[in-house]
Amino acid sequence: MKINKLVLLFCVVVLTGKHSYAQLQATFDAKKDNTLYEDAIGALSDGAGQQFFTGKTGLNAQQKLRRGLIAFDIAGAILATAIIDSVRLRLSMTRTTSGPELIQLRRALADWGEGTSNTSTGSGAPATPGDATWIHKFFNTSLWIKPGGDFAAAASGSQTVSGVGVYFWNSTPQLVADVQMWLKTPASNFGWVVLGNENRSQTAKRFGTRENANPADRPALTVFYRMTTRVEDKNENAPSTFHLAQNYPNPFWSGATSPAQSGGNPETSIRYALTSPGRVKLTVYNLLGHKVVDLVDAVQTAGEYNLQWDGKDSRGVSVAAGVYIYRIQANDASLVRKMTLLK
Repeated sequence: MKINKLVLLFCVVVLTGKHSYAQLQATFDAKKDNTLYEDAIGALSDGAGQQFFTGKTGLNAQQKLRRGLIAFDIAGAILATAIIDSVRLRLSMTRTTSGPELIQLRRALADWGEGTSNTSTGSGAPATPGDATWIHKFFNTSLWIKPGGDFAAAASGSQTVSGVGVYFWNSTPQLVADVQMWLKTPASNFGWVVLGNENRSQTAKRFGTRENANPADRPALTVFYRMTTRVEDKNENAPSTFHLAQNYPNPFWSGATSPAQSGGNPETSIRYALTSPGRVKLTVYNLLGHKVVDLVDAVQTAGEYNLQWDGKDSRGVSVAAGVYIYRIQANDASLVRKMTLLK
């Protein structure tokens, strides 16, 4: 099972006049990635491979284009009311032809797939159902408008790469705009197409994917954002909607498979928003309807909240793997969601 992971790194609250600014940083693993291999019939892909490729390979008749695809689940962890300040993409180049080349990020304009195709070479593997290929968004049922993928005409960001190593695509206004749009309208989040030098041969570069055996070679997107609330009796910036977000990550796990979960303790984040002050009760139940633990039972002001559940019941005992229900009650209203704990 492939699980997108999020690490919340820090939170700093700055008080300025009547406003408080929660300055936050979140780092995401890729939700999906793939390579588009130039091929007239769209027979090749590498959805489950450990690398994606950019640029042009070979000489003469063997020249073929390669384009990477990568996407991150932003809205799965950050509330839509957040203000994105800056972003930074980290990629690890694991193999290269000689010479520096400019690698661009172009916003993808259509959704695409990651199937089970897998190869250890830059030649691609036979595409499997759901894979993105040179002509397919999803093999073999949905086509790109243009062969080679549908993407924005202008680059959102760029970086020159040369030798093998880690590179960063630092924040630009367009990268920020991309992530802000994906946060507010998740249905538009198709990620980026990663383009290398396609004007001459032997410019191919290889980057680690989310499936790479070495965690240090996997892509990571760091988002710097803030939440603002007005600190006064009448909260003019109170959320307009009573909201309970899907926990993140979901499923979550008890093994030490994430930096945020070192030591083998499960942990998942639950976010909610209150439109007005009042008593709030947030409770976890098992599927039999038995209460596991009260996460919140207190009077709270209007605003947005985030808490962590460590997978333990009210006695401090780790619960069994399975599906759980969490329910919030506030001001005569209630919302319910499901979450899954893996072992």
